[in-house]
Amino acid sequence: MDDGEAARPADEIRELRDLLGWLRQRLRGEHTVRASVLTVEPLGSDGHLLLLGEADPGSSLEPPRLKVRLAAADLAACRDAIGDALDPAALVNRTVVLQLQTSLRQRYGRGAGVQGRVTTVISVSTLPIDGEIQREQVLQRLRREGRRFGPGTWEELEDPRHIALIAAEFGDALRDVEHVLRPLEDSGLIRLHRIYALFEGPSAERSLGDAFARAGELHREHGLSATLVCRGGGPVEGFQALNSYATVRAATEAPNVIAGLGHAGTPLTALDAVAARSEPTPTAAAILVRRLVEATGARAERALATFDATLAEDLEAAGRIALAGALQGFAASLGDLAELADRRLRQLNRGLERSLLTGLAAASGVATGAKAEIKPYAAPIEVLGFGDGDDDDPAWEPGWALVTAAETGLVIERYRELKSHMPLFLHFRDGTIFVRVVPTFVTYN
Repeated sequence: MDDGEAARPADEIRELRDLLGWLRQRLRGEHTVRASVLTVEPLGSDGHLLLLGEADPGSSLEPPRLKVRLAAADLAACRDAIGDALDPAALVNRTVVLQLQTSLRQRYGRGAGVQGRVTTVISVSTLPIDGEIQREQVLQRLRREGRRFGPGTWEELEDPRHIALIAAEFGDALRDVEHVLRPLEDSGLIRLHRIYALFEGPSAERSLGDAFARAGELHREHGLSATLVCRGGGPVEGFQALNSYATVRAATEAPNVIAGLGHAGTPLTALDAVAARSEPTPTAAAILVRRLVEATGARAERALATFDATLAEDLEAAGRIALAGALQGFAASLGDLAELADRRLRQLNRGLERSLLTGLAAASGVATGAKAEIKPYAAPIEVLGFGDGDDDDPAWEPGWALVTAAETGLVIERYRELKSHMPLFLHFRDGTIFVRVVPTFVTYN
């Protein structure tokens, strides 16, 4: 709307001719539209008339409709761009993306209306709308029944071991999957349980249902880690069994369903929506399983390294504790040995001291002929026995133990230290006696 139109008051009275002119100006233009083709009517050599509706099915009581004309010249241009396979009759029940030219058409006796002309067909869906509707109906039914499906049902695999493979017995899908997983199977890392089924034909639904039932039996018997469902590419009609309720319901009972259906351009099926993991091709699904197995090996290596480190730490700590205990015991043993040696040295020193003093006393008595009431005895002490170390006083022979000067208390060790009339104390083990040195001359013959 230009400034002049915007400046007009809303309650201004206009002529009908002016209103139609304004509408014609506003409706003229080019638009890119995504819609579904409901019907196609041939217009002879002039082209076809397409009735467009909503691209996504809705619950509106009055869904929008628009008739557009596909001229023969525009159809030829579209075929050059998309391919010779473009057939107007095949557009029915398919989602298309079109470029339209719209304008206001004044029809004689029927009033004004919107007319459109298809200038370019940008894309055409490969899956008919009724197939999408069937898929959505199946998924809604599963939701009403409270069944769990989709990525939320995936359970992390600690150790992928038993894998069920549902595929056609003769086909590229089985060959592609085996090419990826055969090395793992030959090395014993996984065990591949092959379940053959039909994916096309009147018995495809029953065959797929039996295959999923067999997968359930294997799961109860071995504990399946994953259920691999693979199918190669093909026409869209060949995937009809994968959109059926019976097939999808049976798939919800299998553990960790991994779907690898068709190729990158194949439309998604109800089984893709139900699967815990959905891959574009059978090869991609097999690679996913291989990565899960490799990830398990990596986790095992990390766990083993952690265990080794923990074990080394525990052994080192235990070794330190044992070494500390051994050193402590060794130190205690050394202390006991040192104490025993010291005790025995004290015994030896005491014995030697007593033996020397006894010998000295005996020599002094023999040389001077000392007189006393007690008979001198100077038998030397024999070699001491150490015994068990508990007795500090070894066996002792009777005799003089120690001679000291009575006046000074000094120990008399030599004969020349004695003086005439010198008072002495003779120390015995059982007592002490006071004596005095009296010179006596002895003549030896």
